[in-house]
Amino acid sequence: MIFLETERLLFRSHESGDEADFVSMHTDAEVRRYVGGQAWPVEKAQSRFREQYLGRPEETYGLWATVFKEAGKYIGCCGLRAPGEELGASLGYYFARPYWGRGLATEASRAFINAAFTRLGLDRVEADVEKGNTASEHILHNFGFKYVRREEIRGRGRIINFYELARGEWQRRRGA
Repeated sequence: MIFLETERLLFRSHESGDEADFVSMHTDAEVRRYVGGQAWPVEKAQSRFREQYLGRPEETYGLWATVFKEAGKYIGCCGLRAPGEELGASLGYYFARPYWGRGLATEASRAFINAAFTRLGLDRVEADVEKGNTASEHILHNFGFKYVRREEIRGRGRIINFYELARGEWQRRRGA
């Protein structure tokens, strides 16, 4: 199922042909650096793909397979995690390292933020970024996300910063 499309990216459900690229991405220590700190062993990446990603998402929420249209290649995943009790969702993305620095995370984020506010009618979008991930923090700041709080993960040496973008701020920035 195709959920969204941008100029350079296509977002669809994960397919069996995505597994090798998914495994390669999640076994790369640099990709995993700011999302847990450690590369996954191949077996864990394969198991996670087959049990939690293959054929998913099926509807709105989840991390959609992200395909670089020019090459027809799976390069990661992006999407919105389901809202909790309040009217909001959490933006998330992972991209394979060869696709960093091309503005693809910005393009993907824009698509999902727009979908959250226009298609889904949400009041806010949240995001969390591990301290030190300046590229992701830069993307959030450019969209108008505001810092909300931080959380330290004891015993792991990780600090997660939480951000939020309200629909009103998004509309103001778009001139709507």
